[in-house]
Amino acid sequence: MTESSPIRVVSALELSPVDSQAIYHAVAECFTPDTPDTVVLARPTSPYICIGYHQDLDREIDLEACRRNGLPVYRRQVGGGAVYLDRNQVFVQWIFDPRHIPRSLEKRYQLYTQPLIATYNSYGVPATFRPVNDIHVGNRKIGGTGAATVGSAEVMVGSILFDIDADAMAAALRVDSEKMRDKIAFGIKEYVTTLARETGKVIPQDEVLSTYLHHLDAVLQREHYFGVLTPEEEGHLLSVRERLLKPSWTQNGGGRRVIGTKIHEGVSLLRGVHKAPGGLIRWILLVEDGIVIDATLEGDFTVVPAESPKLLADLIVGNNSELGSLSQIVLAGFAEAVASSPGVTAEDVVEALSKAFQPN
Repeated sequence: MTESSPIRVVSALELSPVDSQAIYHAVAECFTPDTPDTVVLARPTSPYICIGYHQDLDREIDLEACRRNGLPVYRRQVGGGAVYLDRNQVFVQWIFDPRHIPRSLEKRYQLYTQPLIATYNSYGVPATFRPVNDIHVGNRKIGGTGAATVGSAEVMVGSILFDIDADAMAAALRVDSEKMRDKIAFGIKEYVTTLARETGKVIPQDEVLSTYLHHLDAVLQREHYFGVLTPEEEGHLLSVRERLLKPSWTQNGGGRRVIGTKIHEGVSLLRGVHKAPGGLIRWILLVEDGIVIDATLEGDFTVVPAESPKLLADLIVGNNSELGSLSQIVLAGFAEAVASSPGVTAEDVVEALSKAFQPN
């Protein structure tokens, strides 16, 4: 397919929660030069929690609360933070040939958000792009985006936010106290907005999606057509579904190097956290007799290739736990391993590492 070929639009507005994530993974993993650039419009039939590729499940999510509330939890293969998803959001998932979109991830975000912003603007909502990868209305967020290389395709994901259940989102997060949970819910209500909030009315989703597709054609200067998954994509969807449903993937997947060494006497557990413009960065180190014996680098950032945080963690294992030498290893490794990380620099990763060595 060429850069001017029509875009296939797959309307999948009645998907199970897991399939609303599995569908774009399946299309991307089956992608070939003959596959049309594809936009999937997906909507789950019921609520769920989705965590980012590099996040630690137990640190981010209150699993017991999710069980009580009947909320399944899945890990996606795209970066970013934990989100509560339901029928009040329609996911907009691009699966494109890498030759047909900008090489720069920052420019991809700008391109991806343009038809979304134009759609909100069509309804009188003054949405604008907020670097690195968000859409804002004034000081309130109305959308975030994520990106990843999956198979031979480039994937970008986001949503049209019709409404949000702030209390349900706050209830799913792991917090230190119920008072903190209340503050999080208040923060979501205060700093996240929706189409319903901004317009004061409920606009039919089908109407908004038609508006979006009009702006998609205009931004990309290409026509779209409604299509369906190929038999191969349908078959692979079953395989992806099985993978996303595996507890091992949800718990320990995501290309993270997961600490597996049992902590015993003489072993120190060090944690360092730094909030960069592109997301939260967390180092977890196990140090024994001055040697790093295990390490994890995780967070809600986006990085290409997705496995590079694991590679950086691998690099420091077995080395002397002297901050200066570890920082040099990370800086050199970042330059070698990371192709793109919007809003996250090598210095940000080192800053998180340095905080692991600061007194509590």
